[in-house]
Amino acid sequence: MSEFSFRRNPRRRVSINLTSLIDVLFLLLIFFMLTSTFRRAGEMELELATSSTAAASEATPENAPLEVAMLRDGTVRFGGQVVADDEELLRVLSAAHEADAGRGILLNAEAEARHADVVRLIDIVREAGYGGLSLGTEIVPRGSRGSSP
Repeated sequence: MSEFSFRRNPRRRVSINLTSLIDVLFLLLIFFMLTSTFRRAGEMELELATSSTAAASEATPENAPLEVAMLRDGTVRFGGQVVADDEELLRVLSAAHEADAGRGILLNAEAEARHADVVRLIDIVREAGYGGLSLGTEIVPRGSRGSSP
């Protein structure tokens, strides 16, 4: 038998430099932050219920009501932020009422929102201390039926 001599090359330790990866991630983060558009609650496109007898609001910026929006899936937004649950909404509305008790609430509920969810939201608004509550609607010309789209 012949003798074979196997030489083992010493293993080189592989090192991965993460600096360039982190740089790319930060650049992507900055890019998405700069190119994203954020919408305020009033800028959301809601499909409100329609009404032919509703009157337009004559609120000035000083006494404009605070807007609470309810989406068709029951999600509630206040101040452009999604509110996690009823307790958080009550806490936020109570704090806003303490800060400025003279303002009312404008409830913009989508036409497809469940009636029970809207009633629950009205109860929370009243529990927070608000007496003035307005419902947002789409105004249609008189003579046409006020129905949801």
